[in-house]
Amino acid sequence: MKLPHHLIPLSIPLICLTICYCAPKTLQTTIPQITKTPPPHFNKLPTSKNPKYATANLIEIKQIDKSISIDLQYTRPSNIAKAPLYPKKFPALLRPETALRLKHANNIVKKFGLRIKIWDAYRPPSAQWKLYEASGRNDSFVANPRNAPSQHSCGTAVDVTLVNKNGTPVPMPTGFDSFTPQASSSYNHADKQIAKNLKILQFAMHQSGFYHLPQEWWHYIDINYKKYPKTIPLTDIQ
Repeated sequence: MKLPHHLIPLSIPLICLTICYCAPKTLQTTIPQITKTPPPHFNKLPTSKNPKYATANLIEIKQIDKSISIDLQYTRPSNIAKAPLYPKKFPALLRPETALRLKHANNIVKKFGLRIKIWDAYRPPSAQWKLYEASGRNDSFVANPRNAPSQHSCGTAVDVTLVNKNGTPVPMPTGFDSFTPQASSSYNHADKQIAKNLKILQFAMHQSGFYHLPQEWWHYIDINYKKYPKTIPLTDIQ
C-alpha cells in the first residue's frame, strides 16, 4: 500500500523514532578509572514542592529522581539501634545540590544495568544522638554530635548501595552498619562480582562529586558540604 504523498515526510521521522526506541541498549561492562575531572556544576538548584522542606533547604530524593530506590534502614531496628529512629514514612531528604549529584551518579550506574538504593539520607540531630548513645558512644562507628555534626544531619551525606533494574539487591561487600574489615572502602574482595559492583558504585559517586568514608563503603559525602555547615532540626521539617 502506498502512503499519501503528504504523509511521507511525517512517516520517516516516526519510523526512525520507533527504531531508536525499540533498539536494545548496550550495557557498559568496562569500568573507567576514577579521574580528577571537575565534578558536575549546577547553575540552578531545584526547590522542594513541600514548603517546609523548601524553607529548610531540603528536597525529597524521589522528587529529583524517581528511579532511585529508597529503603531507609532506620525506620526499623538496625545493627546499632535496636529500635527504629524514624517513623515508617520518614522522607528521604538531601540538600538540593546533593540530590542532583545523586541523580548524576544514578545515571552512571544505569549504564551498567543497575540503580542506586538509599539506605539513609538526612538524619535529624535528635536521631544522631540516639544512634550515638546506642553505639555505646563509640566514636569509631558513629559521629559524636558533641564534637562535630554528622553530615547526615546537614543533608549532605548519603548511605547507598546498588540494586538491579528490577530492584533486586546485587552482591555488595556487606550489609548496612556492618563494621567489619570487609566494610572498608579499600578492602580487597575475593568475590569478583562484589569487587566489580563496589567499583561501579565508587566510580559513579566520585565522578558525581562525592567522596567516601574509608571505614564504610556505603557512606558518601558531598564535596561541597562546607557550603551547608548547619544541622537541620527535626522541627524544621515537621
